[in-house]
Amino acid sequence: MIVFGAGAVGLGLASALLAAGGVRVRIVARPGVAAALRRHGLVRSGIFGEVFVPPGRLEVAGAASELSGPPADDVLVATKAFDSDAAAAELAAAPPAVGAGTRLVLCQNGWGNAERFAARFPAARVWNARVITGFRKPAPHHVDVTVHAEPVRIGSLFGESPARVAPLCAALAKGGIPCEPSGDIAADLWAKLLYNATLNPLGAILGASYGALGASPHARGVMEALAHETFAAMEADGRRTHWPSAAAWLADFTARLLPPTAAHESSMLQDLRAGRRTEIDAITGAVVELATRHGVDASVSRSVLALVRFLETRGTP
Repeated sequence: MIVFGAGAVGLGLASALLAAGGVRVRIVARPGVAAALRRHGLVRSGIFGEVFVPPGRLEVAGAASELSGPPADDVLVATKAFDSDAAAAELAAAPPAVGAGTRLVLCQNGWGNAERFAARFPAARVWNARVITGFRKPAPHHVDVTVHAEPVRIGSLFGESPARVAPLCAALAKGGIPCEPSGDIAADLWAKLLYNATLNPLGAILGASYGALGASPHARGVMEALAHETFAAMEADGRRTHWPSAAAWLADFTARLLPPTAAHESSMLQDLRAGRRTEIDAITGAVVELATRHGVDASVSRSVLALVRFLETRGTP
């Protein structure tokens, strides 16, 4: 198993695989994170319990080309969405660790990542994971699991049987991150995009947690508009998710999805605070692009897209 990208999500998933045991896990990380992992080991804290993997048990590389064989069964790609093209290129050039049968499991935000990987790998080897567990990194080698809405779901957008990823899902679940195969990952990914497009940009602009947004009638009005625009763009493009309408999704969002994640601050807000580029283009940008293509109104989405881009260029709010 290879975990490519050692941000909060990547380290969270790596910690589960290492805690499960019986799986060889190789982590590809940027130099500073790689050095911290080699020195301190990997620490996981939070709602799914404590995990410590000592340095001697970790295999860490600074690039995919440094990975030793044999070929991995799976690569969990946990980079930012805007790094998809570069990640696909690096992994395509990294045999023997990435072999002819290695699956690429994209654990990323936004829509359109699978197409980027399918341009370099056979589509049957490209899988997607829907992750709506909240992770944060208090330190380069430490991941904290803050909130959890639903199990991670893994499936194929290209017609492959979900049974093929059952062992991977079982390993993640055994290590403390609930996970299950999905027979309708497209609907799962659009559900996540609805969730992210409704919460993340507004939370980033206002510097607010999910719960603070939900508690405010002013913020709720904006979130409802964002959800309706996302749903309309999705439907105009012939996409579907698990709810028949934006109103039905909003009712479930308010009653079931938002409460367990109320304390969470979005990765978009965390990125702005750290002066990093956000994934706004893969989330709200994807909504605006679809809306433009199909002549659907997305005026609120356009506004929050512009505001987040402004905050990115200005630096830390």
